[in-house]
Amino acid sequence: MTNPLFNDNRMKLGIIAMNCSHGSTITTAENTWEMTWPDTREVAVMADRAGLEVLLPVARWKGYGGPTNFNNRTFETYTWASAVAAITDYSCVFSTSHVPLVHPVAAAKQCATIDHISGGRFGLNVVCGWFKNEFEMFGAEWREHDVRYEYAAEWLDFARRIWTQEGEFDFEGRWFQAKNVWSEPKPVQPVLPVMNAGGSPAGQYFAATQADMNFVILKEHEPEAGKAQIERLKAMAREAGREIQSWIHVYVVCRDTDAEAEDYLDYYVRRKGDYEAVNNLLDIFGMQSETLDPKVLDEFRFHFIAGHGGYPLVGTPETIVAEIDKLIEIGIDGVLMSWVDYKTELAQWIDRVMPLMEQAGQRSPMRKAA
Repeated sequence: MTNPLFNDNRMKLGIIAMNCSHGSTITTAENTWEMTWPDTREVAVMADRAGLEVLLPVARWKGYGGPTNFNNRTFETYTWASAVAAITDYSCVFSTSHVPLVHPVAAAKQCATIDHISGGRFGLNVVCGWFKNEFEMFGAEWREHDVRYEYAAEWLDFARRIWTQEGEFDFEGRWFQAKNVWSEPKPVQPVLPVMNAGGSPAGQYFAATQADMNFVILKEHEPEAGKAQIERLKAMAREAGREIQSWIHVYVVCRDTDAEAEDYLDYYVRRKGDYEAVNNLLDIFGMQSETLDPKVLDEFRFHFIAGHGGYPLVGTPETIVAEIDKLIEIGIDGVLMSWVDYKTELAQWIDRVMPLMEQAGQRSPMRKAA
């Protein structure tokens, strides 16, 4: 089969962070995502049968404190992807890997294994590292910001050789020296798709030259500014002789009226938001990732509680579909979605939003369950 990442839908759909407690919402509101395997299995199968293109876990090793201790319970992403691949038959199943914390020989074997389990539906989200406290758990070296991307480029070059080169080979690099490297079987896909979320200048260059999907935080929600940001990122890839998809994270609140949706958003963010956890997250994110400057971080505090800095899709199904038209115009190829209540709200999305997306020409008719 062909990896659904490369289908013709004008707006591709995915789910993010359902391997983490609270998903992407930093709130004490009722019905937040607890993250159990039975619930994960149910959501993954529901999304797969509806034809969502991507299921993407977040690699997290400890929480952010506060009343929620946001994201403190997580499933490890390679084993998660293996399990999810075995119970689905359409969606592209990703693993997210902090590349300084796993050796390319081991990672390449794990990726190839999952690609076989999935029948060629695997993708790898490469993370160069931005949460220093997690690295200290491993006793791993914490490199200068731009050097992390140089390291990741060599890591990925090594892994790609393992995936493609027949027979044994030696690898001599700045960080990796290996003799008689061998790995079979090779992945099912000729080239495994790679995602990266680099937002700093070094991160943008890495994504443009190394990734197939750039996972972007829209720094401004105005259409013209967003369009300029996406066009610049895609132009960087074209200058390197490549084409790249641009994906964003969206948090979804869909209700019968726009007012109901806005009221619920206000409730779970302003009245129930875990401000201690979000402040901890933003302190780390701002100091160590260099993706957003402090002024923008303050403006994004609301959006981080609502959905980890994502773009709001808030309102009726009709309002949301109209907003998706704007994202298509900006140049966004796909959205990774999160909700407060993944299970109930994904079912609502499938029943009420996706048919309208089809009518609007944003997607082909919904895939039916096998």
